[in-house]
Amino acid sequence: MTPKSTHPSSLPSTTWIFGLFCLINLLNFVDRGIIPGAPTQFQYFIKETLHIAVGDESKYLGLLASSFIASYAGFILLFGYLSIFIKPFHLVAVGLFVWCVAVVVCGASKPANSFYLLLFGRIVSGVGESSFQCIAPPFIDDHAPPAQRTLWLGIFFSCISVGTALGYGYGAAMANSAWGWGWAFHWEAIMMAPLVVACAFFIPDAYNRASQDHHHHHVPLPTDDSDDDPNDPSSSEEAVPVAHTRQPFVTEVWAVVNNAVFMLTVLGTAAFTFSLAGLSVFGPMFLIGLGLFDKETEASMVFGSVVVISGVIGTPLGGLVLDWSCRARPHLRQYIALRQVFLAMTIGTVLSLLAWCLLPNKIGFLLCFGLALCFLFATTSSNAIVILLCVDPSRRSLAVGVNTLILHLLGDVPSPIILGALKDAWAPDCGSIEKDGAVVLNPDCANDFHGLLLSLLFPLLWMIWSVLSYGAAAFIVQRRLRRQGHDV
Repeated sequence: MTPKSTHPSSLPSTTWIFGLFCLINLLNFVDRGIIPGAPTQFQYFIKETLHIAVGDESKYLGLLASSFIASYAGFILLFGYLSIFIKPFHLVAVGLFVWCVAVVVCGASKPANSFYLLLFGRIVSGVGESSFQCIAPPFIDDHAPPAQRTLWLGIFFSCISVGTALGYGYGAAMANSAWGWGWAFHWEAIMMAPLVVACAFFIPDAYNRASQDHHHHHVPLPTDDSDDDPNDPSSSEEAVPVAHTRQPFVTEVWAVVNNAVFMLTVLGTAAFTFSLAGLSVFGPMFLIGLGLFDKETEASMVFGSVVVISGVIGTPLGGLVLDWSCRARPHLRQYIALRQVFLAMTIGTVLSLLAWCLLPNKIGFLLCFGLALCFLFATTSSNAIVILLCVDPSRRSLAVGVNTLILHLLGDVPSPIILGALKDAWAPDCGSIEKDGAVVLNPDCANDFHGLLLSLLFPLLWMIWSVLSYGAAAFIVQRRLRRQGHDV
């Protein structure tokens, strides 16, 4: 039986493992939402522990939100490479165990009153995500029912927006409760622990095999203008599985990145991630500073609700549309996915800019921005399909790792720091202060309304780079397919 078999006996195991992936992804992004969900509390913690002036905290808040990349960058390619030869769920279990330890350290930083302990915990937490994110998408694409593969990926990726949104509310609620935000980290470590045990001991061997032990069938995405070779298996509609021999790490990575469409798609994803990360970290703060909401908890809950509703609708719907579009032309699945990503990203970018123009109208902004997010989230599963089908099947986990590393290095690592620095420069009065024993946003923030507007516009305009990159990739593939005689 091949990995993509849909024999009924295989579906129960596949389904519960898929559910396990979704829970892990959900908790991972709940963790990401804790700090942005309580910006005034964390800004005050930064000010008090680093002894800096009011208005200088945002860049440090951005640093906390993106610091996980320090360990992520060191391990994402390693885990992707090792998954070719080692059982993937063992790698996931090791990474998530380290993640649990890291978030416990984050929680301990509050009673220790140490910014640097919190920063250390955030840095180490990247190990867990690196082991998981490069392995889950290829597994789902392998084992989901063929007619619903993209839908399953869409449901999996919708956990990103749902988890982040839950993290906003969870972080705000815990930070403003008697427990304090330190316990927000402790509780998520407790919730993740049984999932680590499941990955380590309860995955059937049939689903816990290294990439080189799988036999895949897909046509790599064409990326160049060379003439077709009739003897080249990749030019036919049925790819022939080839045994993968062990290659040096650098050779494997070069085989992944030496692909124009792959790199353009990755750069487009990085630009989109840059924008989304900045909005994720400072979104609730913008809503408060622009006068749309008065309370931190209210702003975090509403912003989180918009994100979660858009993610739950847009992400699975994008996968469903792709499965429907490919029903008559499955051999063009990669191209159709890339075209769908380009169109959805273009519409989402236009709607985002329109939402900005509607400010400070609260209802108009939230409705238009929510619709924009639906289109933007609809790109997620289709984008993953393009990445997976650009490379040799045995290298798919490594390709996901390379993609994720680049989008972090160019996306959600610099974005919060850059946007935080811009906010400090353009809206210097929007820091946190203590008033009547409570931590609140500086009332003088209202004087920086136009500075906040400019700060919000920056990540929205940045998405234009994403549209251009996806458009270039789609153009290259369309030209190649037409030269092969396909009607596209």
